[in-house]
Amino acid sequence: MSRDLNNFALSAIHTERIVQRQLDELVGICKGALLDGHIDQGEAEGIRAWLNANIHCLDTWPASVLYDRLRSMLADGRLDADEERDLLGLVLRIAQPERSDGTAVSALPTDDPAPTIIFENRNFCFTGVFDFGSRAECQAAVASRGGNNLTGVTRKLHYLVIGAVGSEFWKHSTFGTKIAKAVDYRQSGVPLAIVSEHHWVAHLK
Repeated sequence: MSRDLNNFALSAIHTERIVQRQLDELVGICKGALLDGHIDQGEAEGIRAWLNANIHCLDTWPASVLYDRLRSMLADGRLDADEERDLLGLVLRIAQPERSDGTAVSALPTDDPAPTIIFENRNFCFTGVFDFGSRAECQAAVASRGGNNLTGVTRKLHYLVIGAVGSEFWKHSTFGTKIAKAVDYRQSGVPLAIVSEHHWVAHLK
């Protein structure tokens, strides 16, 4: 009886180690998928395939939630824009390290205090993923208010607007290069403001 209990305990410890190893690998996969700043269908299917092959962790967060979400999203064989945005947010939460108080490690370098946003004859650039809608919809909102849209960060830019979805992970994604460039310009004296999507949206009303 004692031997059976010992074997059971050893088996449980072994299983726990496998689960932890798989979860650590899953976090690494999520970080790798975020290097281009978005999650496309191929990456989503790749993560689902990995989860199918690593079943020990499927009952444990975050694998449990991610697996269920991917099965639902890919049930029709395609990942639409809304699903891609939702998946990006989930993967960012999985990959984003936090401090002990639960706050994000990488704070966004937005202007503090945030400036009043003027649209007329001002140049805007958008980076990241937006709750407001697609990049085209954000640009249309600026154009309808007399503003101009730029595709990149230049000395002529007045506002760089950072999307709210997953923006905490900006240093580890390609859209972070725009933010880093804007920070350099701002520090050199260029009158360029870096603002959050929430602040920008508040000025649309």
